[in-house]
Amino acid sequence: MSATLASVLARDVPPGLFEWRGAVGTDIAGKGREAGWGVRELDTRYVRDAGQLYEKMATTWDLPSWFGRNLDALWDVLGELATSPLLVVWDGYAELAEVDPELAQTVLELLRDASTQAAALAVVVLDAPALIGLDALL
Repeated sequence: MSATLASVLARDVPPGLFEWRGAVGTDIAGKGREAGWGVRELDTRYVRDAGQLYEKMATTWDLPSWFGRNLDALWDVLGELATSPLLVVWDGYAELAEVDPELAQTVLELLRDASTQAAALAVVVLDAPALIGLDALL
């Protein structure tokens, strides 16, 4: 499925996991905030392992102290955060996939699953060309 960012933010299409194919430099997070969505940006360009990934999430997402820095805790915290519309903008998927492909794929799958469970969780992966199974976002 192809959708536009505007259609996702207007909730005209179901939320989900999207590969960004729009213009480079588009302020996706800013557009999400303007539309009233909670926004969490995830930059994994310099992340090299799971510990760094979870620490990055904990600090940049201002997660609660109970965040356990593992996949189960990430699932739980996404459930807490996505009680209202939540947009996750992930930059650096490709870099993480180069250093730890299993971690990158596992987090991607968790985000996909979470987006199907939450009422309004949309994930936009900025640098993941040709990922099989992601909807295109224009």
